[in-house]
Amino acid sequence: MGFSDISSITCPSERVSQESKPWVLHAVLLILLVGLSGCVTHEGTLHSEPITVLGEITVRGNVPFHEVVLITDDNNWYILDLSEEQRSDLMTPARARVTGPIRLGEWNGRPFTRMTVHELVLEQ
Repeated sequence: MGFSDISSITCPSERVSQESKPWVLHAVLLILLVGLSGCVTHEGTLHSEPITVLGEITVRGNVPFHEVVLITDDNNWYILDLSEEQRSDLMTPARARVTGPIRLGEWNGRPFTRMTVHELVLEQ
């Protein structure tokens, strides 16, 4: 058998019926919908009344992914959302009492509790 005989080789094929086309379309749309639902963010889905927590304020992570974090004595972590003024006045590490509402956010692609700082009182 040489190259000239290749054109004579055929594969049997069947026609796709018209009935299977809507099923295929629905299956593709379902797969696409399920795949895109994994891209949903949960940023800001948990809100609370302001709470007050006491702990150590430190900076965690590497630039440019670093965050100011408050770690309580019970090992609860809160990423602090500080104003520019609060950030410039803060020297870390420091022990402080922080008041503000919390919400669910993320840090480095993982869910984390974020606190918007309304009041920050340094402990002596």
